[in-house]
Amino acid sequence: MMRDSFGLAALGLAFFHLILGFLVFEPTLFPGGDNAGYLILGDALRSGEGYRDLHLPGTPLHARYPPFLPLLLAGLGWIGGVGLAKIAMLLFTATTVWATAHFGRVWVGAGPGIAAAALLAANPTLLEYGHYILSEGPMVLLTVTVLWLSTKEDGRSAAFAMAASVGAFATRTAGMAILLALPLAWLLSGRYRRAAWAACVAVGTLAAWALYQGWAAADQPGYLAELLLSDPYTPGEGTVSLQGLIERGAANSWAYVSSVLPAMLFGPASDVGGGRILVGIVVSLAALVGWAQAARECLGAPEIYTILYAGLIALWPSVWTDQRFLLPLFPVLLLLALAAVWRVPLPSFSRWLRWAGPALIAILGFAWVVEVTPGRLACAASHRVGRPCDPPASSSLYAAAQWARDNTPPEAVIANRKPRLFFRYSRRRGDVYPFSADPATVMEGLEAMGASYVVVDQVSGTTGRYLIPAIRAFSSRFEVVYESGEPVTVILRLLPATAEIE
Repeated sequence: MMRDSFGLAALGLAFFHLILGFLVFEPTLFPGGDNAGYLILGDALRSGEGYRDLHLPGTPLHARYPPFLPLLLAGLGWIGGVGLAKIAMLLFTATTVWATAHFGRVWVGAGPGIAAAALLAANPTLLEYGHYILSEGPMVLLTVTVLWLSTKEDGRSAAFAMAASVGAFATRTAGMAILLALPLAWLLSGRYRRAAWAACVAVGTLAAWALYQGWAAADQPGYLAELLLSDPYTPGEGTVSLQGLIERGAANSWAYVSSVLPAMLFGPASDVGGGRILVGIVVSLAALVGWAQAARECLGAPEIYTILYAGLIALWPSVWTDQRFLLPLFPVLLLLALAAVWRVPLPSFSRWLRWAGPALIAILGFAWVVEVTPGRLACAASHRVGRPCDPPASSSLYAAAQWARDNTPPEAVIANRKPRLFFRYSRRRGDVYPFSADPATVMEGLEAMGASYVVVDQVSGTTGRYLIPAIRAFSSRFEVVYESGEPVTVILRLLPATAEIE
């Protein structure tokens, strides 16, 4: 009976998340650009053009994102558009709520499992990523599924766990943490044969992707090269030293504890003040205690994954310290923190106090839902009648892209800060202008790209930092052909070098 009630509670929380997800659902595209990239790759696969960046000049093979999500979008594209893809993401996050409850029950206990699921059900961050066409939805579900299966002893569960870990790596390269955690856990537990074949699968998967990247894009930096960059948006700063890497790890860890984690708990627009910083510290310390308690009993895949993934995101360039990178670890952190709370000895009459903290956080998350729902419903209604409610800077960029679709040659190459989103609305290829403070280097990059137009947008500070100085330094090479929007977006034609006035 207890098992039946637990299953019903887990299923109910998943449906609760689904309902909240539809209330805060945004039909517009996330303005970051990665979602457009996934959609473009899905379109390329579905149309038979291969795994290619259709938005780039020359449509080269893509070698940055693993192919799981593009393959999924390619299939979904046969029966629906962006709306169906967004609903699929919400189904991923709702299933994550259900899977977290069951994983938590076998790993740290039924109480922490159902409490973590309740927190996730009303969690603003998971609800937001439930309508973004990004890898976070499938990635967090695959991660929880792998860890849940890893707690089972039978060989079939182990095989499914390894297959799901390959799926996690095929979703995001950071999935290497879960891919490597399984063979290490089985090795430490004395399951040498299982560890050996799991290691072969892991190494084979990593090698296959590395070989493909080397063949498809030998000139692109690899994962390690990006990890060691001081700032990927200012490549001229070079790589970070060993001391710098240690300092970055410490700074990023504090940022995740003091800023990112509280914002994930209370909402993306939460004011991370002193009280919320304290919550981040308390939750992190509780998770650390929970990890130590769990590791003392068994150093399994969940414990090893926690260390590997936390170390990876701590060392990643600071500019990418973000909720997106913490989300695959978020359910595990909640379970560990709640497990530590449940281990605190309390008299039987006061054990309800264990639920006080999770209940308060869940209520605050639900309050965020109540706050944003009217605006989201109005946005959805506006979108249905052809008036998308994109951010003003993005809306201005999209209007410029639509102008370019109607007023530039199909073969035009248009350099801009968001080439994937721009391509979606313009069907004109292009790439990002070079990130260099030297105007001559920027111009050389534009010419090497074959750019015939450039876009001065308001969506990123890098436009003012790199592109505008180059336009001013070579003003005779540019001619304004479009200027509109609020804020203003400008498209300039790039004139031949012979037109330059010495």
